[in-house]
Amino acid sequence: MAQPPPGDPQSGAEWDQLYAGSRAALDVSAIRDVVGSSYDRVLVDEYQDCNSLQHELTIALSTIVPTTVFGDPMQGIFEFAGATLDWDRDIFPTFPLFGSLDQPYRWKDKNPDLGAWVAETRLKLLRGEPIDLIDPRICYRPSTDAFDMGVLFDGIDAKEGSFAAIHCNKGICYKLASAANGGYQAIEEVAANRLRIFARAWDAAPDVKSKANAIVELSKDCFHKRTTAETEAEAAEVLVVREGLNIAYEGMNDGNGAEAAIPFMALLRKRPLYKLYRGGLWRDCEHAVGELAAGRAETMVAAAERIKQRVHNTGRKLPGRTVSTPLLLKGLEFDHVVIPDATHFGRERQARAKLFYVAISRATRSLTIGSSSRFLTF
Repeated sequence: MAQPPPGDPQSGAEWDQLYAGSRAALDVSAIRDVVGSSYDRVLVDEYQDCNSLQHELTIALSTIVPTTVFGDPMQGIFEFAGATLDWDRDIFPTFPLFGSLDQPYRWKDKNPDLGAWVAETRLKLLRGEPIDLIDPRICYRPSTDAFDMGVLFDGIDAKEGSFAAIHCNKGICYKLASAANGGYQAIEEVAANRLRIFARAWDAAPDVKSKANAIVELSKDCFHKRTTAETEAEAAEVLVVREGLNIAYEGMNDGNGAEAAIPFMALLRKRPLYKLYRGGLWRDCEHAVGELAAGRAETMVAAAERIKQRVHNTGRKLPGRTVSTPLLLKGLEFDHVVIPDATHFGRERQARAKLFYVAISRATRSLTIGSSSRFLTF
């Protein structure tokens, strides 16, 4: 049981009503009989993400079926959504502590020394002790800039596997991906807000110029556009792409314009000075355009909703190099993690130590931390 995804339009009151209604339903004897006859045991994972209403619901279930909960207080980063249960005060009286994991299994066969450092750092964070970043088990880079590309790229060619750069600010993650010139890809939140903005702009467009502008504005949020002079070969390629874009542009006068928007978007990918850094968003928009062109949706908004639901159901394949927030990367693991400007965790409004712990514990083989201070205290 966990909180709704950040940005989910059903967050807040609607979810609270759902949990409260489910809790009330468990007072009905017929429903209790069905639950008791259907299940031998209830297991609730990620319990640190539960709010008080979810906790009440779980307690009610435990009066019907033996119930076990699992969680890590140090990964409870949904405080902003009401996940502020105190384990000693709220949880252990009903669900007594059975045991704790004390072996860093995630790192056992990959980097035991890193696992030991993460475990030691976890205890220091719990006690509010300073973290000394000069340690041979991790890589510390003195840096005063979140956009220090050395933190993201130094030594990267000598490493194999998956990479994640982690920052708490979603906007900075997008800017980092852009500054990295597509070397890292930003991933999208489940709510798909930018996809919806594009869809609404398309549906509101009164003419072909406005439709094309909706795509161009989207491209500004998805591509890093170099301003260096074009080589002769690039200039020739640009002329070919521009000719194709003009043809596709005129084609958007026909029907709802979506059929011609498909090659228009594909051609933007081929601009030699364009580097895609929000590939997931661009693909989602391309797929939405395809849904509209194929007649499987009447509006771009409806097409976008279909794509959002599809991604929600099937999941999204992560790129080899990802830049995102602890919220979106929680529960995942990567061979190598880099953290630019680690001091920014101390400026978060809530869950500072927990956010930092979630970030560092994503790494299984190597961890690089950039910071203006050798010591971090949360």
